[in-house]
Amino acid sequence: MPAVSVAAIIEDPALQLPASIYAAVAVCAGALGLGALVWRRGAVRQTTLVPAWWWAVGAVVGWSATELAAARAGSPAPPWVEPLRFAAVTLSFCPVIAILGAKRPQHSAWNFVVVAFWGMVSLPAAETFFLQRGQRLEIGDARGWFLWMLICLGPINFVPTRQWLAALLVAAGQTLALSEILPLVRQPPFAGQYVAAVSLAVLGIALPRLPNRHRGASAYDRLWLDFRDTFGLFWALRLQERVNAVAATNQWAFELGWQGLIDRATGQPIEQVPPEVETTLRTTLKGLLRRFVSGDWIAKRLARSTT
Repeated sequence: MPAVSVAAIIEDPALQLPASIYAAVAVCAGALGLGALVWRRGAVRQTTLVPAWWWAVGAVVGWSATELAAARAGSPAPPWVEPLRFAAVTLSFCPVIAILGAKRPQHSAWNFVVVAFWGMVSLPAAETFFLQRGQRLEIGDARGWFLWMLICLGPINFVPTRQWLAALLVAAGQTLALSEILPLVRQPPFAGQYVAAVSLAVLGIALPRLPNRHRGASAYDRLWLDFRDTFGLFWALRLQERVNAVAATNQWAFELGWQGLIDRATGQPIEQVPPEVETTLRTTLKGLLRRFVSGDWIAKRLARSTT
């Protein structure tokens, strides 16, 4: 019996689903992603993550609409599908880039940086669409490795938080969508690959935060954990550094660890902040957090933590 390659089996027309199925999956993915983002709009309303939320909305709409258009265009795909798909997938990097600038007062102006970033990353799509009509989208190794860096950026920022699984699912969707042009992969596309990719990414967006095994020993711990899981590693490390600098200056017996306040000597969580330093700690945390969230956001979490 002659050997049959996996690619030949996947590309067998008899095994491919009708275009209407792919179109339905794209529509469902877009609806699920939008529904999840609208549901969570209140969670970011009092934070500097509102621009990142809008970028996520644009990414879900753009990517799912592109796959819907590609499914309706049929097979073989018209020349415009490949560059449009690349531009839509690279748009999904923008929410994480927006998070990296989510600090007052520059969080609104940072959107111009995000727009410039997307224009730079999606430039090959524009060149192919406008200047090289009918040609394949060509991505060199340098751009390919840069795309790998962007794919890894989300997991790097959120894997240490309760959003680790969501970040990995989004990265998996991006990897699958770009697998034809990524170094180390460069596999030919197969039927349903791109709707599967957008479905993975949207599943990550819709996934709720995983339960936190470390609930925190004090109200300040739980405030810190909520901020950490919302903004990710980059800003959490920055906040932790600033708090610990104040702790060292004032010679406090504790510092801020990844799971909350810990005793400097033993490394164990502290359940109660010493009364003589609590006012300074509260003022420090509020002053730093107000660069990212509103006063009501802070007060609500402290009140919830103490009830």
